[in-house]
Amino acid sequence: MTGRPRASTLATLLLLYIGIMLLGSLYPFAGWRSLADWNADFLSAPLPKYITRTDVTTNLLVYLPLGYGLALLLSRPRGRNLAILATMVLGCGLSLGLESLQVLLPRRIASNLDIFLNGLGVLAGALLSLHHSRWLRAARRLRRWRHDWFQADRVASIGLVLLALWAFSQLALLPFPGTGWLELHLRPVDTPPERLDQIKPAWLLAVLFEMAAVGAFMTCLLRPGRYASALLLLFVSAFALKLLAATLLLKLRVVGGVLSLETIIAFALALWFLLLPSVSRHRRGVALLLLGIILLARLALVESPLWPDKSALNLVGLASHVAALWPWLALALCSAAWFRVRARSPGA
Repeated sequence: MTGRPRASTLATLLLLYIGIMLLGSLYPFAGWRSLADWNADFLSAPLPKYITRTDVTTNLLVYLPLGYGLALLLSRPRGRNLAILATMVLGCGLSLGLESLQVLLPRRIASNLDIFLNGLGVLAGALLSLHHSRWLRAARRLRRWRHDWFQADRVASIGLVLLALWAFSQLALLPFPGTGWLELHLRPVDTPPERLDQIKPAWLLAVLFEMAAVGAFMTCLLRPGRYASALLLLFVSAFALKLLAATLLLKLRVVGGVLSLETIIAFALALWFLLLPSVSRHRRGVALLLLGIILLARLALVESPLWPDKSALNLVGLASHVAALWPWLALALCSAAWFRVRARSPGA
């Protein structure tokens, strides 16, 4: 595998990641039972009556980086199959150990299904590591694309990190202005609203403000001449992200709510708004205004605007926390960039 990071660096990153997994699996580290109370009944227990897509996705995705990193660390040019086998043994062993410890924690539930799903995640990561050189080539192309489309300063680099965090926040399944005050919009995918009173204006407004604010924020990072094409790419990617998140975490028969007529109308209105010449000329001010409105709405309508009442130890909960913090981080970055431009202007 070409381009492999140094073994010491990779081992350090893996140890840090395993530490995070330990924290997430054993939190809150309180109320430990006696070791005499431990038993292995969970290994032969029947499958849970209810299996949620959130739990399945979380277990698979959390163990995927572990499998990737372990396989990369253990791989040798002529021993890739052996490295994958060793990765499976170590990854499944870690999962079994953590589930066994959860038996001793009253607030955690040990599950044989979790061990199986974690093993699938490790295997998927190990198999993906076989194409490590291809991922590196893709990353180099992505860096070239970043240089061609976005400004080369530090603000743009931080802004792109924030856009990546916004993409992750889509796993919260709620537009971030409404996290905490909107109920999840569920509707069969093949059942559009039949009456006007079935349309949810709150959902429409939340998606409209989310996409308008994210679009305005993104345009502040662009090089000249990339405005319209970048917006179109953002909106297509955003819709695909929402579709992916809904498909991963919801039953297909209710995905139609997230990808509803309200969502489509909100996307169209937000794109039309951002393409207005007056908006494109004052994109930084528009971004500041929209982010400010979102934060004021959250402060007024959300019971916990900065720290949602959800566990950050699963994908949806963590994404909800990211969604709650995102407008504040985006506003801070836009404000810093605005003050910097003002300070450099001749009339300042």
